[in-house]
Amino acid sequence: MNTHTTLDTLLAALDALEALRGGPAWVATDADGTLWHTDLADRAWHRVVGQRRIRPAADDVLRRTLARAGLASTGDVHQDAERLYQAYRDGVADDWALLEAMTACYAGWTEAEVRAFGRDLAREEVAPRAYETTAALLRALVDRGHRVAVVSGSPRVLVEEALRALDLPADLVVGADVERDGDVLTDRMREPVPWEEGKVRALAEHGVRAPVAFGDTLGDLHLLEAADALRVLVHPRPALRARAGSPGGVGGGAWCLFQPCRTVGGHEVAPPAVDRVIV
Repeated sequence: MNTHTTLDTLLAALDALEALRGGPAWVATDADGTLWHTDLADRAWHRVVGQRRIRPAADDVLRRTLARAGLASTGDVHQDAERLYQAYRDGVADDWALLEAMTACYAGWTEAEVRAFGRDLAREEVAPRAYETTAALLRALVDRGHRVAVVSGSPRVLVEEALRALDLPADLVVGADVERDGDVLTDRMREPVPWEEGKVRALAEHGVRAPVAFGDTLGDLHLLEAADALRVLVHPRPALRARAGSPGGVGGGAWCLFQPCRTVGGHEVAPPAVDRVIV
């Protein structure tokens, strides 16, 4: 695996790619852990649960996700949310259960309400945790004529508001989402869910094939392997780093490592030591 530890060397590697010399190309990137040093859905979840803002319309999705983990509902949506999160921490509930719950927990909200919530969250909790290289990297890609697709397992509306708050350019934003009844969010997940192979399918539905991709967890592996020019690991989890360039991998893209050392807020970032997406 090639190692590019600075922004300049990473951009030089991108400039050297034959695949990017024939005109504008798509560059796909994950968001959580890749553009910023936090998980947006997790930050939002703790705020919603802590402020007891889950509405009765989310009762069914919390019951369903608990049932898949073999757990019964407590009869209270906020206690169910806390129980599900603890089940995840205990290894009883999986990433898929938490992704569904963290997306559908806004059932009963209007999109305008979610956006207002997302703006506050982005300003207060996400903006200081953006890597100090993120804005310069995305703007350099745009300046070179490339198009940026942000594809995330966090709720799409929250990702859009975070990008807007950080003034980050993106030509396409794909995130986990639910069906609407008018302008009101339901608990019915939209397919494909942009996680694991769903990230590649979600981009394909928009006609996007990206020769370059950025990611940090095994949930990004399919996205990275679909990039046939360059696959950039940003502070990768140990399991993803072990899979990079493995004999079982697909395609011919090169792998490289990019590890920004600080956030905008001045926090030093250490490579993660565990595979769990939310710790």
